Amino acid sequence: MSTASNTTNIFEAVKAAAASASSTLNTATFNTTTSTTPVTPLAPSTPASSHVPIVPNDEVVSQLVNTLMRDGKKARAQRLISDSMKHLSKKIDNNSDPYTVLLEAIETASPLLKLSSTKKGSKVVHVPTALRDRQRRRRAIVWMLDASKKRGEKSFEERFAAEVYDVSQGVSSVLQKKQQIHKQALANRANAQVSYNTQR
Repeated sequence: MSTASNTTNIFEAVKAAAASASSTLNTATFNTTTSTTPVTPLAPSTPASSHVPIVPNDEVVSQLVNTLMRDGKKARAQRLISDSMKHLSKKIDNNSDPYTVLLEAIETASPLLKLSSTKKGSKVVHVPTALRDRQRRRRAIVWMLDASKKRGEKSFEERFAAEVYDVSQGVSSVLQKKQQIHKQALANRANAQVSYNTQR
């Protein structure tokens, strides 16, 4: 498939996501229509030692742990996520798996595009660029971690759990940020051809 076709498909997906987000944002209904990857329940992995908390052996959870990790203290990051899920489990239905809710929230918050700046003659234009799955998830994770820092709960575990819950309910500022980026990308979609032409 050509680059131009990929760009067209991405913008069609963004339009569909924007239409869905406009009807579900700031409501109390969890909607995952913007998700592009199905999420299945996870089974926890066996910890390497008694000091390492039980977390699912999953690529997305591992990416979250690695993003949160500081100074190589992976066990501490795993404990923070594990404790956050305990707080999250108190907010959701008893039949729901908190890690599944977490994965759905990350997927819901993941943008499809980013805006990069490039020069077109003497002007600087904003060019929408499609993101790979891992890039999409990283942006969602960073946004959610940043948003949790601004919350009023006392501990990180409580703040992050509350942020994940808000994303799952469609009332998080992270979703507004994603929607704003998609709107800007659509407004600058004509500039996508600039990036395509520079690669030829």
